[in-house]
Amino acid sequence: METANIFELMGTTGSLIMCASSVPQIWKTYRTKCTEGLSGSYLAILMLGMSLILIYALYVKNIVFIFGNSLSLSLTGILVGLWFRYRRKAKRGEYLHH
Repeated sequence: METANIFELMGTTGSLIMCASSVPQIWKTYRTKCTEGLSGSYLAILMLGMSLILIYALYVKNIVFIFGNSLSLSLTGILVGLWFRYRRKAKRGEYLHH
């Protein structure tokens, strides 16, 4: 296997691991319907950073980073949607704190 292929495989694997890291938080937030402890500022800064990296990846046409950042951005977008949805309901008192 060529060195370039090894590094591409490592980049792809790393991207998939980073994407998978958000799945447990999405699942927990969805299951508990509680966003207590999730920082809206963190999510906003994270999405900004991922968006800028995605723009760069599109510019340099790096498929590994395009794929990884697109998927990560989508998953973080789901988490932001859940944060808005359950944060508003918690403010109205529709859910009890866990």
